[in-house]
Parts: sequence; structure tokens; C-alpha cells
Amino acid sequence: MLRATVLFPFVGLLGLYGLNWLIYHPEYVTVFRPNPWFERPQPVDVIVVLAGRGERARYAASLVERGFATRMLSTLVDTNCLRERKVHALCATGVRNTVDEALTMRRILARERVGRGMIVTSRDHVVRTAAIFTLVFFGTGIDVNVVAAPLSISPGVPRIREILSFFPSLGGAVLGRFAPDLYGWIMELRPWLPRIAVSASTHGA
Repeated sequence: MLRATVLFPFVGLLGLYGLNWLIYHPEYVTVFRPNPWFERPQPVDVIVVLAGRGERARYAASLVERGFATRMLSTLVDTNCLRERKVHALCATGVRNTVDEALTMRRILARERVGRGMIVTSRDHVVRTAAIFTLVFFGTGIDVNVVAAPLSISPGVPRIREILSFFPSLGGAVLGRFAPDLYGWIMELRPWLPRIAVSASTHGA
């Protein structure tokens, strides 16, 4: 029992490293599966771009041009507020991390009666992003498809910080989904928590 307790986190992290490595090297996956997960954009009602690198917005815009959706949303702005006030600064969502983005978009997409949405993020964040959005949107009736923007640079080694933040991010997603007040309280304490405990809150996906 003790050995299993010690080995489980190690095996899990090793598996995440392997999965991230494959995401960075899709040419190996396509040998067995012509259309890998995260490489398959689907026709949706709306495309949601996560905050971060410009490659995400560019790829999302190209998907709109190719007819996968008729519009594109950003997690940084509340669309309903923007329609009424027409000033971005007054309609900022204030998202701090990927969990915040998922929780915010769950509220916005439900309010706008969206049935299917596509989430666009960077390749190195796509595994964690998919896990977070799956947890947050579970049971809502809204289908979300997470896709990775194409590599804009040479493939690299998956970032250790991204892998280590996977399980803390899942914990945050569960709290945000089922105990939002507790999640909010923990996020208020964020500046005083040890760095390793808030590594999942580093805004990047």
C-alpha cells in the first residue's frame, strides 16, 4: 500500500510527460491515428480563445474564416456587458488562470444558450486545459472541444511547471465547479500561499 501511494504520483506525472511529448510531436501519433485529438477542430456555435499568446487568436480567426464557427470570443471580456456598454475596459472578466476562464465561459456560454464551443489554447497547455474544461462543463449540456494551435516554433521539451500544475489545476476546477465560495477564498489567499501550491494559478493557458 505504501509503495503504491509513493509510485502513483510518479507514474501519473510520467504519463503526463509522455502525453505532452506526443502533443509536441504529432507526426508520431498520426502513424496510428490520422486525426489525433486536439488536432480536430469541429463545427461549433462559437470559438473561445484563452488569454495568452497571439498564436491562439490567429489560429481561432483562421478557423472562423474556414467556417468552423461564425464568431469568436475572448475569455478576457464579458460579451453581454460589451454589447451594452461597448467599452472593453468596463467589461473585463478579471480571469486569473485557466480555471477562472473555464468558470467564466461556463456562465457566459450558458447565458447565451451555446450548445457547442471550441476552446483554443497553446499546444503546451492543451492537456491541462482539456481536463479543466471537461470538469467545469460536466453536466451543463454544453459540448466543448479543446484544440491546440499549430506549433509556431520548433518542438521543445514539455515544460515541467506545466506538468506539475496539472493536478493542482484539477483540484481548483473541482472546487470552482462544486464549491465556488471555497475556491474564491483560496484564490484570495493566493499571494500568501507557498509558490508550489499556486503554480497552477500562473496564467498561461
